[in-house]
Amino acid sequence: MPRFVLLTALTLLCSLSSEAAAQRQKLQSTAEGNAAPTLTISGKVGGKNHQASGPGSCQHAPDASIRGVSASLWMVQFSGGDGGGVKQLNLTLWRPKDGSSDQVSLVFDTKSGSHRVETGGTAENQGEATVVILPNGPGGRLEISGKDGDGKPMQVTIDCPAFAGVEAEGG
Repeated sequence: MPRFVLLTALTLLCSLSSEAAAQRQKLQSTAEGNAAPTLTISGKVGGKNHQASGPGSCQHAPDASIRGVSASLWMVQFSGGDGGGVKQLNLTLWRPKDGSSDQVSLVFDTKSGSHRVETGGTAENQGEATVVILPNGPGGRLEISGKDGDGKPMQVTIDCPAFAGVEAEGG
């Protein structure tokens, strides 16, 4: 009888061990599948060039609304840390379907300073921006040109390998 119990215990341990290994492998592949895409950012502000590449977030909702107006939405977030030329980039672009002006919110932090653009919203505009969107497969390129809130000319290009969906806020 003790041999049977020992054999059963060993069989059970082997089974649990291989099941745990399979779960670890599944978790690892799921984590890798959800890895942030690598964004490529290049910009020129006030004559200074800035470039960075690294993990970030690109999102798009073709059918959204802002203040009761039907619009498309693009959002990009990038945090390059202290090592690259671009420390941080946050872009929110609302493109109303009624043809009215885009609402652009851009924060572009570089080693040489912070640059901000806010247009089309309810607050007073800071700077100006025109955004061209060039789709490419599941992603695309966003080309922003204009002036920051201090009047410095700026051009920023963001290459997104893919756009994820946007989760609705406020139910």
